[in-house]
Amino acid sequence: MRVRTLSTTDLGPCLALAADREWPYEDRKWEYLLDVGQGYGIVDQRGGLVASTILTTSGDLAAISMVLVAAQHARQGLGTRLVSHALAEAGESTVHLHATPLGRPLYERLGFRSLAEVDAYTGTFEADLSDCTRVADQGDLAAILALDTVVFGADRSNVLSGLFTFADEVRVIERGGQLVGYAARWRPGSEMGTTIVGPVIAVNPVDARTLITDLAVGADGQVRVDIDDKHPELGSWLSERGLAPAFHGDLMTLGGRPLPGDRQGVHAPFMQALG
Repeated sequence: MRVRTLSTTDLGPCLALAADREWPYEDRKWEYLLDVGQGYGIVDQRGGLVASTILTTSGDLAAISMVLVAAQHARQGLGTRLVSHALAEAGESTVHLHATPLGRPLYERLGFRSLAEVDAYTGTFEADLSDCTRVADQGDLAAILALDTVVFGADRSNVLSGLFTFADEVRVIERGGQLVGYAARWRPGSEMGTTIVGPVIAVNPVDARTLITDLAVGADGQVRVDIDDKHPELGSWLSERGLAPAFHGDLMTLGGRPLPGDRQGVHAPFMQALG
């Protein structure tokens, strides 16, 4: 079996692989990641996709995501092989990923170490609009990228350039004529399901809560926000408004390297696949 690159033309096989492992139907998320990052897959002798991963590189920062192996090929080292291939492609970049409890041992064997614990809060959000944010548009992208670069310590324009097309809504908060926070909400699948609020980038926790409120109130049905343990007060605040931890994971980096930038400004990632 050989490793080959994946692109958006491989969306169908990627979705079939995800269904094989009982992952949810997230066609919009897969397509976005395959567009902004570089996918890698292992195919069998008949050309069928039996393993996948996506490497998204922004400057010296790289994210590994969507690590999947078909059930019939589990425990044959294919996941290790693909992640090792992605690490080789990442070179000297600071590599990070979000790991489930099931996947964490594989990543630890490859040298990843946990930097933070992450909980996905889901539920029906209950609050009133703050009237302190506004809907953003493409004209705000330059200011959004400027703030994002400070917070992440890397130019993530490749990740965020399609945000306004992908997201259902993007909002910003300003103070003194300066953008001090931005956030978005989006749906991972074209079929109705949970709406994810992320990224949530803000200079302080109050602005983060305000952005989450104005996006979550406008969502239909269930909302999800991913919170790591550097913002425990945000988790408590979400619980008071109807959300509860649904599943747990770890934010890990290769070798335990610290992530660049001012990470206190990251109140929720765009998606766990991107940080």
